[in-house]
Amino acid sequence: MAAQATNAVKRSLLVLGGNGYVGQNVCAAAIQSNLFSEVRSLNRSGAPTSPPDHLAEFFSQVEWVKGDIFDEHARGDAIDGVDAVVSCIGAFGSNDFMKKICGDATIEAIKTAKTKGVQRFGFVSSAQVYEGSAGLNLPQSMPMHGYFQGKYNAEKELLQNFPDGHVILRPGFIYGKRKVGAVELPLQLVGAPINFVGNNLGPLSSAIQSIPFIGKEVSSMVPVDCVGRAMIKSLEEEKGIILEAEDICKF
Repeated sequence: MAAQATNAVKRSLLVLGGNGYVGQNVCAAAIQSNLFSEVRSLNRSGAPTSPPDHLAEFFSQVEWVKGDIFDEHARGDAIDGVDAVVSCIGAFGSNDFMKKICGDATIEAIKTAKTKGVQRFGFVSSAQVYEGSAGLNLPQSMPMHGYFQGKYNAEKELLQNFPDGHVILRPGFIYGKRKVGAVELPLQLVGAPINFVGNNLGPLSSAIQSIPFIGKEVSSMVPVDCVGRAMIKSLEEEKGIILEAEDICKF
């Protein structure tokens, strides 16, 4: 039975938002895994124009599809025939904008994937998405309310439609090499030290983790390459999976 599931997922993968920071790493991990005969990505702007040097070699093997996730026909055409979908869609802005992009976009994809017979659906969520979290309890007027609420709404939709076929990752700040235009930002120089302080200094780390909102974020920072590998590897499983930051860092 396990072999059959693995063979099924090998056929085709769609990455939504694959030309973004996290999505690029998911696409690269998919190509490196050699699990898929086809990897495609749906994005509003098509292929990335200036990918990081360490990832660029993999992108010639990705089919880059230009289209709007909110366009029913573009979404349906991109999802048609694939066995697994991964949503890396996300953005920052006003609360209404973030709720739409971080939540509604993935919700529309989940519904379409369900009707198309997709077997596995992966979603990059947030460490703040859990019942009673400080992030979800932010007042509607506060910055980031729409971001966390959107992710939460998408998680609920995914769990409802893919109870045995979901892969949900809940990272905090995601660090690693990120290229913006011609400039490469070494986010690991910020994220890695903070992550160490938040998790590896005994009583001090415990004290930091007890601080509402900040403690969760500091202790949930993960390397971007781990996010990519964790997502792709977890698509092989035959059950629903939710990975917190500690689990993601094991990949």
